[in-house]
Amino acid sequence: MKLSELCVGVKPFCPQLKSQAKFIDELFEAAGGKPFIADSYKKGLFNGSKPFTDNQKSPQSGKDNIAALTNFFANYIDESKIPLIIAAFGIPEKNTPDKNALAMALAKQMKALIESDAEETDNILILEYQNAKRSDNLSVEPLRKPLYEGDSVYVNFSPNKQYVIESHDTFEHTWILENTGAQRWTERRLVYVRGLKDRPEATPSIVEIPETKPKERIKITTTFDGRGFDGVTDCVWEMQDSEGENCFPDRNTLFCVTIDSKFKRKK
Repeated sequence: MKLSELCVGVKPFCPQLKSQAKFIDELFEAAGGKPFIADSYKKGLFNGSKPFTDNQKSPQSGKDNIAALTNFFANYIDESKIPLIIAAFGIPEKNTPDKNALAMALAKQMKALIESDAEETDNILILEYQNAKRSDNLSVEPLRKPLYEGDSVYVNFSPNKQYVIESHDTFEHTWILENTGAQRWTERRLVYVRGLKDRPEATPSIVEIPETKPKERIKITTTFDGRGFDGVTDCVWEMQDSEGENCFPDRNTLFCVTIDSKFKRKK
């Protein structure tokens, strides 16, 4: 099985994921990190015209991501469409299809694709579906909903979300945020949720978000400072409402910027 076969077999039954690029983004985020590639390449990965290379696999490789991938499939696939997916993938089932077992089988198939040295792997869906149905410990935690019903955001990072710097460097980072939901964003802000051991600073560390209607796109910017410290830091940000509540709970990677800082780097 190739990545494109999995994508084409699942996405039509995920009504919340409107585009091929969005499907790839959310799938890869569940696996461990969104791809830093153009939407055209994401579409190529989806339809098989672009290879699923080590460059795309490496952010997810070796990670304990089965639970997150299982949640992705369980929460995005339309419950009523499970029999269609079961049939499309040729999984034999005489009884009522088991959504959680299917989600886990798809997760393990995706894991196999990530960890493989080749672009194509064995189709293990039938075996893993049957194994999951026999498991006594099969459970899927529901994906936490946005704070506001119907709220959704698509995040694009400019120029990227991972920076390799010398420890005294400063650099400017821009988020491009698209309101892909039904809620108008009013009195919101992006806040740097800085941990006690997070050395990089951001100025500003609280960025006001202008009022944004559904389908509108905005750009907001901050400046990071490595402050002379070495190390890799995941700088977590939250979109908060006027009362300081996180609009997208339990999605720490959504606005996250990663900084790899070192005192001296080879030119």
